[in-house]
Amino acid sequence: MSVTQAPPAEPGPGPEAAGRPRATDWRAAARDLLDTLVPVAIALLTAAVIGALVILAVRRSVSDLGDVASAMWEYGLLNRDSFAYIFARATPFIFAGIATAIAFRAGLFNIGVEGQYAVGAITAAIAGYSIQAPTVIHLPLTLLAGILGGMAWAAIPGILKAWRGANEVISTIMMNYVANGLVLYLLAGPLRDTPPGVQQQRTAPVEATARVGRMNDFFNSLGFNFRASAPLTWFFALALVSAVIYGLVLRRTRFGYDIRVLGANPRAAEPSGIPPNRTFLLAMLVSGGVAGLVGLQDTLGIDGFAKLDYVRGYGFTGIAVALLGRNSGVGIVGAALLFSYLDRAASGIGLRTEVPKELVTILQGVIILTIVIAFEIARRAAERRRLKEVHERA
Repeated sequence: MSVTQAPPAEPGPGPEAAGRPRATDWRAAARDLLDTLVPVAIALLTAAVIGALVILAVRRSVSDLGDVASAMWEYGLLNRDSFAYIFARATPFIFAGIATAIAFRAGLFNIGVEGQYAVGAITAAIAGYSIQAPTVIHLPLTLLAGILGGMAWAAIPGILKAWRGANEVISTIMMNYVANGLVLYLLAGPLRDTPPGVQQQRTAPVEATARVGRMNDFFNSLGFNFRASAPLTWFFALALVSAVIYGLVLRRTRFGYDIRVLGANPRAAEPSGIPPNRTFLLAMLVSGGVAGLVGLQDTLGIDGFAKLDYVRGYGFTGIAVALLGRNSGVGIVGAALLFSYLDRAASGIGLRTEVPKELVTILQGVIILTIVIAFEIARRAAERRRLKEVHERA
């Protein structure tokens, strides 16, 4: 006869902690916030300095520094539709950042977001033009089709990782190439529905009941002055809601706890009752499902069909967004808005100055490098501080 012994309850705070946990919590929260903001500020300042040095090296004119700063400020923020384009551009970045962060949290490196959202756009387009139903049914089914397309494409590397130990970096990269080939085949053959006189290879247009409307009127009611053609859809609101849900799931659910433990210490996962293989697969499926939403703003909100020359690069930008945002919901939204602003500012630099707009690409790369270095330095400093506090209490 065996007796199952329950684990002991966690000890409560000792009498010496009475009366001061609130102050301690506030100090710890303020310290954590400072550890987050300081590296970001250092990274942005370093990127600005390096960008200025690059301008001086290329143009050899101090006046160009002022022209670039003016273009980034006026065209990036003060232009009539600047915020509409920034919010619209940030939408797929947020989805891609969340998809990448979910895998990061589980100790996985999902580089396959690029292929997953391509497949998700195709499956959503098929559901969008082939189903006849009211909007309340058709639109959710179309979104679900995009999510399932991304999940199906992520399932293959997830299964290979969970049950065969295959490196997910290699398998997801290979799946990107397969996805591009599959999309090319489908849009050039079975799914092609190109109107006469149009050279673009694309699917049939989705039904109006599967389209997602624009948020321009909503923002204009708040005092903005966006043009009706500004490409800002309700997917932006969905992206913000997704970031909130991601944060809550990560901190308040068993699934979030499992992937955090698995990512932090895989050897401790199984003794803690967490099945590593199943959790790896589940994390990859959820990551792929979110990735399936990345391309839907273009398919269901702006173009109204899936096309061969879909916007590429969202998945790789999502890696940078997740790193810069430190895999947190708020951080991902902030990083996505920053990268979106830099993309908008690049257009202003190209239109209003003689400085190459590729300068913004340099700034983005420098920000990623400096933020990684700065956060690592901050992490080590925090570890030394915690060890010192433990020794002092001992």
